[in-house]
Amino acid sequence: MAKENKNIDKKKRELSKEDIERLEILQKADEVKGEQLSINLDSELTIENQAIKLLGQTIDDPVEKFQLYYHGLTKLLKDNLPKGKENEQVRRIVYDEKNVLINRGAKKDEKGIRGSDGRMAYIEDLEAAIQIVANWISKKGSPSELFMAFWDKNEELEYGHQE
Repeated sequence: MAKENKNIDKKKRELSKEDIERLEILQKADEVKGEQLSINLDSELTIENQAIKLLGQTIDDPVEKFQLYYHGLTKLLKDNLPKGKENEQVRRIVYDEKNVLINRGAKKDEKGIRGSDGRMAYIEDLEAAIQIVANWISKKGSPSELFMAFWDKNEELEYGHQE
């Protein structure tokens, strides 16, 4: 069996012109290796290693997302929107518009599936939603005013609205 593998390794390949072009592109990609030329503020040419640059950054923080979503946004809404079964539809309308915002425009389809999870939203989107709710609370606004604040932000960002 090992003898057969050697024969496969040594097998000649007939490459088309397109195959050769693809291989040349792949070989050129090997030359880059995460470095990029850039010009700094003094107009000097510098080489930056993109991988090392990313290592110092916090790309995502699950703990912070959890805190913002559950102990921030969700708690503020739960504590300040009208309670009770009779206000369930009011809360749902506000939540849907809020979810369009924190899910960057993702809306529920006809089956009620959004295809995006607000608990995994970008931190900056959660912070923007919390800011909207905090402003609403400080003005002692109505649920319709909160809905319109989310509506306006979705309009500004061209996300559209939940149907």
